[in-house]
Amino acid sequence: MRARKVSDDQILNLYNQGLNQSQIGEALGVSNVAIHKRLKRIIVMANLEKLTPKEQKFCLAVSEGKSRTQAAMEAYDVSSRDSAKALQNTLMGKPEIVESISALMDAHGLTKSHRIKILKKHVDNETDPNVSIRALDMSFKLDNSYPPQRNFNVNADFNITPVDIDRWKRG
Repeated sequence: MRARKVSDDQILNLYNQGLNQSQIGEALGVSNVAIHKRLKRIIVMANLEKLTPKEQKFCLAVSEGKSRTQAAMEAYDVSSRDSAKALQNTLMGKPEIVESISALMDAHGLTKSHRIKILKKHVDNETDPNVSIRALDMSFKLDNSYPPQRNFNVNADFNITPVDIDRWKRG
């Protein structure tokens, strides 16, 4: 195997200095495509290294197309599906998890703009209105257009006696 011309550290150092891919390629004497591929891999690996092994497994499963609940069930030893749902909500609240999943999806070619183009095709679907409605719903979720859900807990004390219950039953 041939030795690499440049190391990942060299590429990352220039990238962190604010150089774009073309400038990095020029400075190191390699093609823009080579820099692009290496930089993408470096960023994905750097994001994943910040996570625990279970968090990494969760991110990889989600980026492969599994539901977040299924990914939580596979990555963690949870007792029920409800536990997995709660866990995935917690995990998706961590910015480093979201960044890692996004970087993995980009590495697989599923950039946000690519997903939006495909979603637009489904929104514009004229043959099946159910597809259009579901796609619109998904687009609203993607850009957080829906207001946050509100859950109300109402606690009320009622002093009901057996006599009151009998009166209510009789009408």
